[in-house]
Amino acid sequence: MADSTLVKTISNTCITFSFILAGNAITQSFMTLPALLADWPSPTSPEHATRARLLGRQWPYCWSVGNVFFRPISALGFVGYAYTAYSVYQEGERAQSDWRVWAFAALAHFVTVLHSALNMQPLNDKLEALVRVEEKELKSAKEIAERWAKWNLVRLVNPVLAGAAAISQSWF
Repeated sequence: MADSTLVKTISNTCITFSFILAGNAITQSFMTLPALLADWPSPTSPEHATRARLLGRQWPYCWSVGNVFFRPISALGFVGYAYTAYSVYQEGERAQSDWRVWAFAALAHFVTVLHSALNMQPLNDKLEALVRVEEKELKSAKEIAERWAKWNLVRLVNPVLAGAAAISQSWF
């Protein structure tokens, strides 16, 4: 049986992680990308290729913060919620919360990790490649960035669902 103080500390930390991740997703989708795309020139404009290549140079800085800082938070959130679910399950009838809610929170974080790897990483690669692709391929730069911002909303919704569900079970 796990120490309840340890489980409480882990679960409360994971709740914090969930909302940190949601805040990051809000920042990226509603502030960072709109700022990078502000006054975006038409694909027929002579400035379009220059701006698209600039986006390709800027994007690795945005992506690296998410990769280095937020990926571990998401993974630790998954592991912590899974540990909490397991610990609560082991307590059985004595449990003060429902292990299935903690398992849902873990699953929400796991889906976010998978979504990031399967759906977001290819878009990151396309954005970063803008610095070296042929000019005709630059026409879709803004659309790729906008698609990234929309897909990033999954990384907003899932942590909010996980955190809200976990708060409903938390011991604070």
